[in-house]
This record gives sequence, C-alpha cells and structure tokens, in this order.
Amino acid sequence: MFQLKKPGRNLIGTGILAALTAALIAAARLLPEFWFSFYSDFSRGAMHVLGIAFGRIPFPLWEAALAALILGAIVWLVYASKKHRFFGWLTAILEVLALLAFLFVGLWGLNHFAPPLKDQIGLEVRAYTETELKQAAQFYARQASEASKAVERDENGDIILPSFSEMAQTAEECYVNLGKTVSRFDHPVNRVKPLLVSKAFAYMGTTGVFVCLTGEPSVSTECFPLAQPFTICHELGHSLAFAAEDEANYCAYLATMASYDPLFRYSGCYEAYVYCFNALYDVRPSAAQKLWDLCSDELIHDCNVNVSHNQQYEGKVQDAAQAVNDGYLKAFDQPEGVRSYGLVADYLIAAYLAQKEAASGS
Repeated sequence: MFQLKKPGRNLIGTGILAALTAALIAAARLLPEFWFSFYSDFSRGAMHVLGIAFGRIPFPLWEAALAALILGAIVWLVYASKKHRFFGWLTAILEVLALLAFLFVGLWGLNHFAPPLKDQIGLEVRAYTETELKQAAQFYARQASEASKAVERDENGDIILPSFSEMAQTAEECYVNLGKTVSRFDHPVNRVKPLLVSKAFAYMGTTGVFVCLTGEPSVSTECFPLAQPFTICHELGHSLAFAAEDEANYCAYLATMASYDPLFRYSGCYEAYVYCFNALYDVRPSAAQKLWDLCSDELIHDCNVNVSHNQQYEGKVQDAAQAVNDGYLKAFDQPEGVRSYGLVADYLIAAYLAQKEAASGS
C-alpha cells in the first residue's frame, strides 16, 4: 500500500491551512454584512479570554515564544542537515507558518475588512478642503499648547513619566471612561506590557505591537516619552478588534481625551496636533509653518525633543522593517501602506468640525 512520507503530509497540511485562510478572507470580503454581524464580537471575546489567560504574566509571552521557536528551528535545522532531511524540515516549517497565519486571520486579522470605525460611532468623514484642514490643525495646536502647561516637568523642561505599570492602569481607566459615553468601547481591554527588547524595536521604528495569538498589547519603553500614553492606548484599541492603524490611532485619541490624567490628555492632544501638522505640511508647507506661532514654548520644546529622540534610531534597519510593515498593511486592504498612519487626520478633522457645529448650535 502506498504511504505518503512526512514531507508530503506536511505539504498537504500546509495547503489545507492556506486554503482555509484564503476562504476566510474571501468570506469577509464577499459577505461583509453577514460576516461582521458576529466576527468582531467573536474577536473581541477571544482577545479578552486570551488576555485573562496570559495577562498575569509580567512580560509579553509572545516574545519568549518567538525566541524559543526561532532557536528550536535553528537547532532542528542543524540536526536535519546532518541527517539529510532538510526538505522535511522546510515543509514542517511551512506548515507551522501556515497554522500561525490561519490562527491570526481567524482570531483577529479579518478585522482589517470590518466596517470602518466612523460608521460604528456615527462620525461623518469625507473629503476636506484645505481651509478645513488648516482650521483643524490650528484647533489642535491650541489644544496641545494648553495641555502642555498642565504636565509635570523636570528642571530641563522635559516630561516626567510615571512608571509603565501606572500608565498601563491609567490607560485601562481611559477606556472605562470612554465606554460610558461611546457604547462601541464598552468592553474590557487587555493588560499592556513593556516589550522585552524595546531597543531592538526602536531601531525598527516600531513603538508598539499587538499579538492576537496571545492577546497581548506590547509597547516599547524606548519610544518618545510623551508618546507612550498615546501608544499604550493605541495598542489597546487593537485589542478591541480595531485592526486599521488610523482607527487605532483615533481610538487612542478618544481614550486619552476621556482621561482625567493631564499627561494622557496632553499625549493625545500632542499626537493629534502632529498628525494634522503633517497632513497640512503635505499640501501647504507655508501654512503648516505658521502653526508654530500658536504653539506654547512647552509644546515647541517637546516637538524638538521628539525629533532628536527619533533621529538616534534612524537607519537601514528601520527602513527594512518599515518596508515589511508596509507590505503587511497593503496585504490587508490598507492600500496606503505605512502612510495609513496619517489617515487619522481625516477622523480628527471630522471630530473638530462636529465639535464646532455642536458649539455653534448650542
């Protein structure tokens, strides 16, 4: 009787998993109304369960697991090479990768195809005039300037950060507050953890990671201090099944604005100003430069410190990592790639206009 050898079984398993993954993506694309009538709720629930299971571990379990997998694969490769079983090793690795991809897509990844956040919270987002963009940027410059004066600073004027665990707790409270006013956020968030190899991620230009296979939001302690509260809230947004980067950024803005903590509010205001400044600079550099006239000395100081902080990590490693991230985003229906991080400006402009309209009508 014919018996399929192990490499052949591995390839068949890889093919089945790849086909199932493709079928899930096709279902989400072709039947969005049906699929997302339950998938996002399922995904949030799954992330919550994983968060409970692994949340008490003080470090990101996925980092340790990834290191163990890589080390195991290398040791296995050496052994397989000596036994002339390289093809068997390769097919087994492919099957493991196919399984991880299937779990990623099935548990969380399909949220990239979900209805946009704006539709879920009733925010009207459209194309904007240059004047509207400029007005929004001016609003966020003033908002950030006012908030910049309320935070604690050292003798050099630099922001004083609380411990990471304190910020993680405050971020959870932000989402609790936000959930009281916006029903879409009325769901518990997972515990945020500091990355074990934060410096390595800094050189890759990565400030935070959300790994759905363990439900762990993780943030680099090497990112610009003022950006850390916003980044923590951003990764928590991912744990609530918001996959798109611009939407997770807007989640972070809403969450920080729901905080009673001056540092978190300033972190959100600061990021909102930076996003709108960059959007305006792309279309009218001279108008963007005039925004500095509206900025407080504290805000200008923090912007300069941010630039200096980020410059120390720039290089070829970061370029390569960003290229990989760009490919990932494009693969999941974010055609702008890494530029999708800036699309949050559309949400911020919409929020500014809605607030302006509400003020004029009251």
